[in-house]
Amino acid sequence: MENNETFVSVIGGADGPTSIFLAGKMGNGFMAGIIIFVMLGLFAAAMLIFWKPGVKTKYRFLRLSAGNLLIHLMDGFVTFVNTPDLAKEGNPLVSRLGYGWGALFTANLIGFAMIVLMTWWFCRYEYIRIPSKSIFDYRMKLMYGENYKPVWVWYKFSKNYRAMFAWGGYGIYWGLTAGTLVFVIGWVIRMLHIRPFWWKDYWIAGTICIMVCAWAMFQWMREGYRLSSKEYEAGGKYGKGD
Repeated sequence: MENNETFVSVIGGADGPTSIFLAGKMGNGFMAGIIIFVMLGLFAAAMLIFWKPGVKTKYRFLRLSAGNLLIHLMDGFVTFVNTPDLAKEGNPLVSRLGYGWGALFTANLIGFAMIVLMTWWFCRYEYIRIPSKSIFDYRMKLMYGENYKPVWVWYKFSKNYRAMFAWGGYGIYWGLTAGTLVFVIGWVIRMLHIRPFWWKDYWIAGTICIMVCAWAMFQWMREGYRLSSKEYEAGGKYGKGD
């Protein structure tokens, strides 16, 4: 329960004599400590995610997965701090369908499992070197072969499944990671008693997610084209790279 000065937490059951109630006032100092803790958690996540993000280091898959997990944990933590009864939670499972923490936890667990799977796909992928005139030419040849139909849209699924899943997984990983971060920031600014009228968590998170996903997918193809061009300039043979 929230008011302007204090937060009151109640822990207990409603089973008569065995009921135990614990009520404590959490003042501004306590909330400041929570905010600092969350910021440190996000900093640790950033260190895991952005340390050589495009380089195939030994523990890249574990680092990226752990970084995303930290963001999810911080999201769950600040959600519980701000609305333990989920009255302020905007997730449709809660706000529209009336489900509780169990459904919210399950949905986030499934989402995180999907992110881990996508991370696995692009971390294991080896770029294929293809003689290309541009990034667009590289993408079309990679996905549809030499005699491709020159269109800008993704007009059919590629038979090169490994490349398709790695490309899509890379974009989705970065998009969902950035989108989840928006929700954590939204709760933090609420704790600071700052709530701009234009701040809409789901709209902002959705927009950022799509933009980051598209940019990451472009960067993924750009890297494949760069490696192909580098090998061509060096007079090497085309094929699978590192």
